[in-house]
Amino acid sequence: MPYPLPEFEDVAHAKACTEVLQPFVTEARLTKVQNVMAHRSRHISLVLENVYQSRNASAVMRSADGLGFLDVHLIENENAWSRNKGVAKGASQWLNIHRYLHVADPRMACVNSLKSMGIQLVVTAPHAQGYTSENLPLDRPVALVMGTEFSGASDFMMDHADAFVQIPMRGFVQSFNISVAAAILMNRLRTRLEQSQVSWNLHPDEEVLVHAEWIVKSVRNARGILARHGLTLPPTLASTR
Repeated sequence: MPYPLPEFEDVAHAKACTEVLQPFVTEARLTKVQNVMAHRSRHISLVLENVYQSRNASAVMRSADGLGFLDVHLIENENAWSRNKGVAKGASQWLNIHRYLHVADPRMACVNSLKSMGIQLVVTAPHAQGYTSENLPLDRPVALVMGTEFSGASDFMMDHADAFVQIPMRGFVQSFNISVAAAILMNRLRTRLEQSQVSWNLHPDEEVLVHAEWIVKSVRNARGILARHGLTLPPTLASTR
C-alpha cells in the first residue's frame, strides 16, 4: 500500500457526503463511477518535472486517467502547469494532482515524500543503462519521472533515481514527445500489472474518498447541498497525504 490510508474521521465524513449526494446522481453515472474506480490504481504514479508545455502535461494526465492511474505529482519550480481543457478533456479533475507550490525545494519535497512511502523513483532516461517497460520490476510501487521536453530529467532526479527506464528506439529519431513516451510506458506497465499477482487496486478506505470526490464533481451545487445538511466538502486523497 504505497500511500498512507485515510484517517477514520475522513472516511466517515466522505461516507456521509456520499449518502447525501447520491440521490442526485443518475444510475448510469453511478455505474460509470464504480466501473472506473474498479480499475484505478496507485501502484504506478507519474512525476512531471517542469514540463515546459502545459498541453504536454495535460496530455499525460489524459493518458493516466484513461489507463486507470490516479496520482500525478507536479514539480513546477521552473515551469508552472495550467489546465488545458482542450487537450486534457477534463482528465485532471479525476486524478489526484499533487503540487509542491509552497516549499523551498519542490524537487526535494517530492522525492522525499515518495521515498518515505516506499515508492521507487524510476526516471525515464533514453541514454541511461536501465530497464524497459517489459522488465521494470513492479513488486514495489513505482513513480515514473518524466522530465522536460528539451533536456529530460534533471541531474537532481537522475542522482536520486532508484532505477531508470527507457523505450527502445527503432528509427533515426532518438526520442518521443513526452506525452507519447508516457503513454507508451503507462500502457505496457498497466498491462503487466493486470497480468501479475501484484495487489494494485485501491484500498476500500481509499475507494470511499474517491467515490465521494467523484460524486461531488457529478452534482451541481454539491457544496450548497452538503451545507444544508451541515456538511463540508469531503476530503480528497491528495489532501490526506
